[in-house]
Amino acid sequence: MEEIMQSNTFFIVPLTIAYATICGLWFLINSRKNLWALDPIKPSDRPWLDFALALITTVGIFAIGQLYSAGFLLPNANSVIANRLIWVANNFIIFSPIALTLFFRKQKITTLFLSKNQLLLKLAFGTIASLTGVTLFLILRGELERFPEILKEAITLKSLSYFPAVFFENVTLAFLFVRLKWAVGIKWAILIPSVLFALAHVPGSVAEGDPWSHIITFFFLTGSLTTFILYTAYRSRDIIWLGIVHYMMDIVIKAF
Repeated sequence: MEEIMQSNTFFIVPLTIAYATICGLWFLINSRKNLWALDPIKPSDRPWLDFALALITTVGIFAIGQLYSAGFLLPNANSVIANRLIWVANNFIIFSPIALTLFFRKQKITTLFLSKNQLLLKLAFGTIASLTGVTLFLILRGELERFPEILKEAITLKSLSYFPAVFFENVTLAFLFVRLKWAVGIKWAILIPSVLFALAHVPGSVAEGDPWSHIITFFFLTGSLTTFILYTAYRSRDIIWLGIVHYMMDIVIKAF
């Protein structure tokens, strides 16, 4: 049990510090010189309808995901490259309900924290921020020798084929976040998901027999980190750079 706790701490603490540093880097630089212009997002004329549609859309995404798992979307081919492309295409299908909702509600992609404005700058900052986070994570774990391996892994066909899935996860979260903000305001739009995400880890910790001091510490870390990330996403109003960060951090923690 003690070994499991040490292992969890050895993972969550460096990850928390790495993500907090990444977000702090954005605020530090942006406070001196605005990194990019923030695209205006008009408030919804029917906020609760949009939030309800967002929940229905999310259910639709999960439902299509289940169809994919059952083998009902585009089938695999006999080629490794073809299979990777098919996987990417299936991801577009899985997350397509978001595009349909935007179309029927006549809403812009800026309501997903997406914009092509200053795209190169966002890509560059996302790359720098992600490398900073990866480096810090590896240093804190005493694994800096893995850095070249991480860079090589990031540009392999296998890893790149997972990028759309990672990016669409961010799109979905931004989609839900903006519509929750329309309905309940920015404070609750940040607080509610953060508390729910932190609470989601409690049952597993209780089942493993972790002491309450450990559970409360992890609850505080995960909740605080989620709050900071959501606030950063809201302030930067962009998930392109955060998508790169998410991708690179997923690689360093071997998420796929």
